[in-house]
Amino acid sequence: MIQETIFNETTNPAAFRSTANVMANVAPNFSVSPTIISVVISGVTYYVITYPYFLFKLESQQTGKIKYFTRTGSYPTGTGVDKHERYIAFNFDYSVASENVEDLSQSKLRVGTTEFPLGFYEYTIYETLSSGELNPANASATLYTGILNMTGSESTSADLNFESVQYKEYTTNDADTESIYLTNPTVWI
Repeated sequence: MIQETIFNETTNPAAFRSTANVMANVAPNFSVSPTIISVVISGVTYYVITYPYFLFKLESQQTGKIKYFTRTGSYPTGTGVDKHERYIAFNFDYSVASENVEDLSQSKLRVGTTEFPLGFYEYTIYETLSSGELNPANASATLYTGILNMTGSESTSADLNFESVQYKEYTTNDADTESIYLTNPTVWI
């Protein structure tokens, strides 16, 4: 299972925040040979996959709603040319701000909403042979299927805190010892 902490962005609500890199072992399921290029940054050689392309699916286990998204560009595999055989680093950008507009073709998602609440998601990665593909019926292979759990940040910084549920202590009726509260009125005692 993949854990992802979702932060509130009240100080900069127009910005999308990037998730941590989700490492997935997808190479055994490739239907084509990947194209890998190298980039040298500060004297260190990094390798990235430029082909095939990837399509992602998030399906909320709570609401059943689905989002398909992709991103143009490359995906990092690390500092070893063969590291893609162990994992590829995937991520997406998210926002909890209602004024932000999703762009599924650039992996920009709104989360923490009624339709896409925090919680458990079926997470699927597909291989596609064309850039920008958002239809899983056109995928050439299913590379990874797993669970992604999005939880709210419990940061002490108010502008980052986005707890799923915030509890407050209830102490106002301790003296009332004779009241009975029925929570399911269809069941009679």
